[in-house]
Amino acid sequence: MKAAFIPLSTSDSRGPGHLLFPPAGGTLQTFGPLAGAAGADVWGVEYPGHGDRLADTPASSLEELATLVAGATPRAWFSRSVIIGFGMGAFVALETAQRLGVSPGALIVVDACAPQRLSPEKTAKAGASAIGRVFGRTGLTPVAGYRDSPESWEYALDLLLGDLQLLNAYRGPARTRLSCPIAAIRGTDDPASASGDDATGGWRVWTSGPFVGRVVPGGYLGVLQPGREAEFWARIRRLRAAFLGVEPEVA
Repeated sequence: MKAAFIPLSTSDSRGPGHLLFPPAGGTLQTFGPLAGAAGADVWGVEYPGHGDRLADTPASSLEELATLVAGATPRAWFSRSVIIGFGMGAFVALETAQRLGVSPGALIVVDACAPQRLSPEKTAKAGASAIGRVFGRTGLTPVAGYRDSPESWEYALDLLLGDLQLLNAYRGPARTRLSCPIAAIRGTDDPASASGDDATGGWRVWTSGPFVGRVVPGGYLGVLQPGREAEFWARIRRLRAAFLGVEPEVA
């Protein structure tokens, strides 16, 4: 079995490392360009049955997935890291923190409605948007020959549909708040977040620490579009600065 955590980029920066949780249907290849532009240490979680862990048995529930991730996570390292969860990855990250019994340095959630507001309708909208990205050839599962190989298309869709089944069955985490800062980022055109408070203010109840909500241009997971990498990390630096009450670092 290959490791759950894979280094995506390294840096001489003395700032905290970042741990990325992929969205539904995502593999760590999703984050290649994004990690390369970070100017910081970036790690990613590879879910079983995905990407470099394709031979591993997929989790049968989102809760089981978080349990597997937590079992492979050093608590001290997790507590120092900035955790960034995209879509489904936001819930996996929160569940992982609850199982570890420790808050990360900060939790940033991207295009994920607050857990208490999960509904089949929101999941269906997010799923339709993600499937649209796959058929639009800008899918979340880049693989060799993706655009030209029927096998690659089938692989991408199988991953996405399998993860959407986990989301459909997920009923949200235990009401245990974290103590770390939480930032929630939502795209203006994300179809699963029709209300501006769905993916921003709704996350406030999940921490006793600082909270920041941001609405940014784009649709569901638009922050992962090519060419937006520097913009994304600049926003992360500003969020960290807001939490700490200091001027943002210059890349």
